[in-house]
Amino acid sequence: MSEQADKTVAEDPAAPLAQLKKRIAEQAERPAAGGRGLAWLALCCSLLLAAALAVAGYWLWPQWQQMQQQQQQLQQAQQSVNRQSAELLSSSQSQLQQSLSAQQQNFSAIEQQLRTQQQRQQEQLQQQMQAVRELVQQSDGAPPRHWALAEIQFLLKRANYSLWLNQDSNSARLLLNMAQQQLAELDDASLITVRQAIEADLTALAELKQLDLTAVYVQLAQMRKSSMALPLKQQEATLKITVAAPQGELKNWRSTLKYYWDSSLQQLFAARVAVPEDYFNLTAEQQLMVRIALNQQLLLAQQAALSAESEVYRSALQQASDQLQRHFQATEAAVQQLSAQLLVLAAIDVATPQRPALQSGPQLQSYLQSLAETAL
Repeated sequence: MSEQADKTVAEDPAAPLAQLKKRIAEQAERPAAGGRGLAWLALCCSLLLAAALAVAGYWLWPQWQQMQQQQQQLQQAQQSVNRQSAELLSSSQSQLQQSLSAQQQNFSAIEQQLRTQQQRQQEQLQQQMQAVRELVQQSDGAPPRHWALAEIQFLLKRANYSLWLNQDSNSARLLLNMAQQQLAELDDASLITVRQAIEADLTALAELKQLDLTAVYVQLAQMRKSSMALPLKQQEATLKITVAAPQGELKNWRSTLKYYWDSSLQQLFAARVAVPEDYFNLTAEQQLMVRIALNQQLLLAQQAALSAESEVYRSALQQASDQLQRHFQATEAAVQQLSAQLLVLAAIDVATPQRPALQSGPQLQSYLQSLAETAL
């Protein structure tokens, strides 16, 4: 056996070397084939990515141009709206100032008229008091009963004057009670009809609805002061849209494209929750204008209350309530309090009530005439 092996090696000494070269060649061919496959795969991926980018660019470029045009149009529209708002605000402010000036002048005229009327009433009262003094001086020789009747007559005239000219039913009732008390002290059966007339007048005045317009005026004045500090409705914050970051794999190219598209839109437009009555933020001038408009309606209600104009009074309070709900923060306590006060004031009827005609004065005058005829 050993002899045969030695003989084989001796016959083919290059066989091991050939086998070694063959193995090396096989090993060299294997990596070359694998590298070519990877290269082809990378090339295909690059071509697909380039094609996807080309398609995306071809589709996005017109969209981007359209968005740029829309943005320019929006900017132009915004500038036009701002310009129109400024012109409207300037015009409204001038009109509002003129209206407020006219109302202040009317209010001053009403106050002057009231002062003149009060002064005239005081002068008339002084004249009546002087007439009573002269009547008493002329009746020095008359019995005390005549003096008492003259004083009762003056009280009844003064009660009628207070009811119709001063519109003061409380003073009228006080004067009638004083006249009734003096008639009771006279204890004259012939004056029973006069006492019955006074009692009927007192009953009619007691049924008369009492209305303190001064209290209404003062309350409205206080509401005007507080209305300038009421909180306005605030615009809700801009919605924050969170866009998920794309994954870095080639198979998720749709999510990557959507991510960049949403990011571009988010930079161009800001979404927010719409407010029904307010589609833009009010500037400082517009906020002042809203407050002055509410104050103007309350001032109009004040003037209507003094003038006993019920329809104007109710309309002004209704307008003030509408503006309060439309422009002011309804959840704030001050706004709720003012709204409740408006409801209470709206239930008040400022119209002048139907006043009864006092019968006691004419009844006493008829008695005095009959007494004078009897004396003649």
